[in-house]
Amino acid sequence: MIGLISYLAIVGSLLLALWKYPAVALAGVLCMFGLEQWGQATHPFFAQNQTFTNYAVGGILLLALTFKLLKGQNLFANYTAAGWLVLGLFSYTFVTAIWAPRADLSLNVLLSRWPYVFTIVVLTPVIISSRNDLQTSFKAFILTGSLLTLLLLIFVPWEARTIVLEYGRGNPLAVSGMAGMVALSAILADPWPSSRIWKITKWIVAALCVILVIRSGSRGQLLGLICLSALCWPISRRMKDVKQFVFWIALVLFLTIITTWALQEFWAKQERYYAGGNRWSEQAMEGALSGRFDQGLYLVRLWFNSPETVVFGLGNSASYDPRILGIYPHFVPLEILAEEGLIGFAIFLAILYVAARNALQCSRLVRLDPKERSIFAALLAMFLYTLLLAFKQGSLLGNLEPFMFAIILGKYAKLCLSDTSQVYTTEFAEESSPQTFGKYPVLR
Repeated sequence: MIGLISYLAIVGSLLLALWKYPAVALAGVLCMFGLEQWGQATHPFFAQNQTFTNYAVGGILLLALTFKLLKGQNLFANYTAAGWLVLGLFSYTFVTAIWAPRADLSLNVLLSRWPYVFTIVVLTPVIISSRNDLQTSFKAFILTGSLLTLLLLIFVPWEARTIVLEYGRGNPLAVSGMAGMVALSAILADPWPSSRIWKITKWIVAALCVILVIRSGSRGQLLGLICLSALCWPISRRMKDVKQFVFWIALVLFLTIITTWALQEFWAKQERYYAGGNRWSEQAMEGALSGRFDQGLYLVRLWFNSPETVVFGLGNSASYDPRILGIYPHFVPLEILAEEGLIGFAIFLAILYVAARNALQCSRLVRLDPKERSIFAALLAMFLYTLLLAFKQGSLLGNLEPFMFAIILGKYAKLCLSDTSQVYTTEFAEESSPQTFGKYPVLR
């Protein structure tokens, strides 16, 4: 019964918050696959109706967008170059399926994935229309994701690294990906900086997330979580004195201790996955990485067979052809190069360039604002985290989050620039006024 009650509580809370805070819909999107597995593991209705959660989250998102329109907000204000590039990449992706070796297989994959592309890449970024929207979404995501992390860690049956559903097994990478983003948000975003309870709770949340990632056997997610927490902490906190450096060391030690304990607890005796060692051995990790890279290189060699495929690509989802791989190569950049050709890969590189430019712009604009600096650090970490995962799992049509975060990062940069320009204009007017003296524009 706890499964149904908690599921309804999560969905109901998001629905109740929508009118006042439409941006909480972003939390629903980020938690969609975790919520889906929670429902299917605890109640037969969700196992028998496996798309129910997807439709529920899609409905929440559409309702949020409707409320924004009713309030007179322009959903496509501050749309970004990154957004147009992402839309261009996926539009071209759909076109390339026409000349794939097995166009029937490619079109079937596209038909199964287009609702997710439309929801995550097209609709979700337009939810963010102000800097307050982003902070609200982080709060909702931490609350929802933390609850789901706790529920999935304690109240569902596990077999090896997967959650046992009513019918079948869950996807460990989906729940660990959610847990990693929750941990990054809790550590870096710090949306309740003045709350004493939160100062303690956030470390409990981070610990639970690390444990869930390790419980699911997700090596890339663990590496990304630890490395990006350490790398983005100085952005969030500005390490300008010894005290902040000590805090940074404490963060690294904390994550190391939790990781060591969880590995001993869940994986010390697991030796069923690889001959001569467990899933976390150096040999096993090197083998998995080289295997993915080899699959990508095999696809690239086929791409290089003719000038036409070099320019235009083999066609999206060409790797699904049984004569090629029979599945995607688990290495998105090489997949894009081979299946979308130089045209698609150039657009992909342009997206990364624009995202890097937006990140540098944000870092300059928010450097003196602790609240915004924390939000930016978390947003940047989540973009880099999802991008890192694209180098070791899934396909272009299955790794949509880095493109979504690239668009949101661009919108955030525009919002920061717009607010800064207003500060300059207002303070310059005050400085020029006969009634005020000595005021100069500053970046806040």
